[in-house]
Amino acid sequence: MQRIAESWPLRFAGDPVRRYVLRLGQKIVAQVDPHHVDDWRFFVVRNLEPTAFAVGGNRFVVSDGLIAFVRNESDLVAVLAHEIAHQRLRHFCDQAPTDAKRIRYGSIVQHFDLDTERAADAEAVRLLELAGYDSCSMYEVLRCLSERPGAPVSQLQARMRSLKSSCTNRANMPHIGELEEIRSHILDESGTPIQRCR
Repeated sequence: MQRIAESWPLRFAGDPVRRYVLRLGQKIVAQVDPHHVDDWRFFVVRNLEPTAFAVGGNRFVVSDGLIAFVRNESDLVAVLAHEIAHQRLRHFCDQAPTDAKRIRYGSIVQHFDLDTERAADAEAVRLLELAGYDSCSMYEVLRCLSERPGAPVSQLQARMRSLKSSCTNRANMPHIGELEEIRSHILDESGTPIQRCR
């Protein structure tokens, strides 16, 4: 975390944006590790690129840019679930990328091989369903990312094809209200327009 904090300013523990992300992360963690929810750590960096990654040891990082980018709360939870899935599936034990690589490529697009990303996507869908969120949100996040300039479209489309059949539970839980407040907070602080998925 020190290298991340040196690269990007972290939001402090009492910050409303970080508290919001913590609550969402804990909703997912409660599905898989209900007796140790407080052992999982969620950090928010003040970076306007849509970024999220797991750093191992039950620690996760998302950016202001990701929070501003997603369509709704379910999409943000999908990203958190995907990163939690990497931890739960022990992907760090199999092929742990260095902290430097995670920082440089630390996005929700790709930081493991395609099969590993697909496994994390599938587990994220399962976690979304358990927590009562829209199981199609993981697919929608990948769709949004594939529309960004410079995105690795072929990798994202391969992941989307894998998820298409699991996109069955369209939960009516977009959770726009609180996310809009948090998004406004980020936009007011940054003073910069941020690209948003539609």
